[in-house]
Amino acid sequence: MTALDRLNFIIATYGRLIAGLFNFRLWPPFLVYFILLAAIILMIAGQFAPGMSWMIALNTWVAGSGVLHYPQHYSYLPYSFERMSILPSLLLESLLTAAAIVMFAAYFRRERVKFFGALREVMPSYLKILVIWVVNFLLVYLLFKALPGLFSDFIQGAPRRQLALYVGLRGLAVLLTSLFIYALPLLLIKRRSLSQSFTGSFALFFRSFFTTVIFVGLPQLLVLPLVYTLQNTGSIVDKFNPDVIVWLTGALALAMNLANFFTTGAIVRFFLEIADD
Repeated sequence: MTALDRLNFIIATYGRLIAGLFNFRLWPPFLVYFILLAAIILMIAGQFAPGMSWMIALNTWVAGSGVLHYPQHYSYLPYSFERMSILPSLLLESLLTAAAIVMFAAYFRRERVKFFGALREVMPSYLKILVIWVVNFLLVYLLFKALPGLFSDFIQGAPRRQLALYVGLRGLAVLLTSLFIYALPLLLIKRRSLSQSFTGSFALFFRSFFTTVIFVGLPQLLVLPLVYTLQNTGSIVDKFNPDVIVWLTGALALAMNLANFFTTGAIVRFFLEIADD
């Protein structure tokens, strides 16, 4: 593809995906996971309701004793949500995204899209899917764990520097994710082995660096404003109704699923275009 061809392909791909939002058959993987995330958010927010003492214990273990105080426990909600969604992401989102890859491949080939059929198709490869997902997750997790500490003195008391560091970390996370983004399509569509899926993904990433980064990074613009806003939960609790945090966190869960929809769909369409070149 020439540069102009790539640009036309990117625009056409997002056009197909926007149209795909109105194809209800493509919704189930993302809708199921959104419902799960929404349930986690509601359980954290409603931890003081009758019969929810187990959530208080879990939330205290995850976020500390600060969650025992009302309404300050709302300020911990995004942090608790992030931590409590790690295991569902590894165990369930990985499987649902794999099913979505098969469904998008059918969609772009103008074949019938079947959610349960896609699940049955990817289930035999679940352990391999999990390995790919965990490797990518661990690298991104270590990135966000290690680098902020190295720059703690530089960003202390400087909101603009904090924002710059955060954007930089997100950019590096996009690069890491882009490096592994073709592993699942190779495993599930081309039926490659686990090692071939990793090496093939690296090769396709370097071969189509800019297009891949655009398809992985552009949907993150849906997520970034909400994530940054929720880093100031203390101010939101003090100045506004604490329930605002619940709605913002719910909006974040929705934005995460929409970003996954656009990333997965775009990568699958691009993969089908270049995998046999």
